[in-house]
Amino acid sequence: MSMQTPETVPGEPVLPRPVHRVRRAAPALLAVMVALGVAVPIVASVVTFPVRSVLIGGEFARVSKAGVERAVAPLLGSGLFGIDVEALRRAALAAPGVREATVRRVWPDRVEIFVIERVAIARWASGGLIEVDGTHFLPAGGAGPADPLPLLTGPEGSHQRVLDLHVALERVLSPLGMTPVATELTARGVLYATLDHGPRLVMRPEAVAASAATYAKVLAKVLAGRLDEVERVDFRYPTGFAVRMRQGDAAAEAQS
Repeated sequence: MSMQTPETVPGEPVLPRPVHRVRRAAPALLAVMVALGVAVPIVASVVTFPVRSVLIGGEFARVSKAGVERAVAPLLGSGLFGIDVEALRRAALAAPGVREATVRRVWPDRVEIFVIERVAIARWASGGLIEVDGTHFLPAGGAGPADPLPLLTGPEGSHQRVLDLHVALERVLSPLGMTPVATELTARGVLYATLDHGPRLVMRPEAVAASAATYAKVLAKVLAGRLDEVERVDFRYPTGFAVRMRQGDAAAEAQS
C-alpha cells in the first residue's frame, strides 16, 4: 500500500516513522541475531531496500531527461539507504541545462529526482548560452533555443558584465523603437551595440547610464525614419556623436 510522503528538505530521506526506528535499531538487532545464530539476511534485506524505481520529474523543454538518467545511473546501486543523496544531486546538476535539482528517498524502494531547467536570455559568441543571472552554460545536445536571442561578446569571465550592459541598453533604447540584437565589450573597454535593422553604436561602458539615453533621443529625432541608412554612430565624443551613413564615407556631426 502506497503512503503519502510528508514535505521534505532536499537531500533528506522520506521514510515513515517505523522504518526510521528499524534503521536506527538495525545495528544492535543485527548483533543480537548474530550472537543468537539467527539468519541475518532477513534483517539485511530490510535495511538495504534495493531501489526498484527512479522517478525523474520536471520540465524537459531544454534539458534531456535521458541525459539526467545517464548522469545519476552509476550512483543508484547502493540500495535505498546506501545512496549518497548529495552526490546524486550533484550528478543531476552536472547534466547540461539543469539549474537546480532536488533528490529524495521514498520508502520502500523509490528515488525521486526533480530538476529545474536553466532559461537562456542570450547567446555567448564563443559558444553556450547566458541565463538571467549571468551564468554561462552549455545547452543539452549543444543546441540552443529555436527563438533568436541577443548575441553577447566579451573577454573571458565577463558574462555578467556584458549582460548587465546589454540590459541597460535595452532599457534605454527600446522606448525609442531601437532594439539591440548584439552587444560586444572589447578588451580595451569599448562597447558596441548593433541595432535591429539599424546602425552599430559605439560608446564607453560607463556612459551607458549617464549619456546614452540623451544621445539616443537626439539620434532618433535627427534621423527619424532613416536609421536603416546609418552604418555607425559613435557616442564617445564629449559634446555629441558622429554618424556614418551606409553610402559614402563622410561623417556627420550632431550636437547633443
